[in-house]
Amino acid sequence: MIMTMGDSVEGPVAQPGRDAVSNMSPKGDQSRQRILDAALIEFGAAGFKSATTRRIAERAKTTLPPLNYYFGSKEGLYRACAGEIVERFERANHDAVNRARRTIESTSGPEEARDALKNLMAASVELILGNATYGLGSGIIARELAEPGPAFDIFYDRLWLPGIERNARLISRIKSEPDVSAESRVQSILLVSSIPSFHTRRIIAQKAMGWSAIGTAELALLTNVLHLQIDRM
Repeated sequence: MIMTMGDSVEGPVAQPGRDAVSNMSPKGDQSRQRILDAALIEFGAAGFKSATTRRIAERAKTTLPPLNYYFGSKEGLYRACAGEIVERFERANHDAVNRARRTIESTSGPEEARDALKNLMAASVELILGNATYGLGSGIIARELAEPGPAFDIFYDRLWLPGIERNARLISRIKSEPDVSAESRVQSILLVSSIPSFHTRRIIAQKAMGWSAIGTAELALLTNVLHLQIDRM
């Protein structure tokens, strides 16, 4: 059953969710974004089941009816948060992903594929470990990985699977395989999962490495280690 979030908005209204977004004014867009930002924090900290729409509304400095107007339900808001996270990832990794796509679609050789994969990993390190964009959505991502919920399919279909397949095809090109092998796909999964795992365990990593923080020098070291792994393929 879909969970509603409050009383309907009085007066002429659009249908909740998509229709409301299509009819949005600049002020409405700001209000919707403010709710999304608040929801990212609350859902990340408490999870889908425990986070309350009332607390999200308080953080966004609004009331419950606008949440219902823009997103339709608590689940609709949660899934919108997942879509927002994916879109931020896509914007941040746009250049690296496009370069990888061009390499895959062309007749480029192993070294071009290697360079494209290194570029992707460097962009991922910067985004996940050196940028607050990932930190804002990392709680939701970690919870969906631990216990798949309403947003799992969004992350899997739009973020994780495309990343795995893209990297697997580059790895396969590096190894001059006629088709992507199971080994190359496993290598891709390990490569894709290593950076988020480092992020979720960064306290352990920093203590083990004697780092007070992960700054420019630390990011460069992590990127170099990943590049060395790619060189061994």
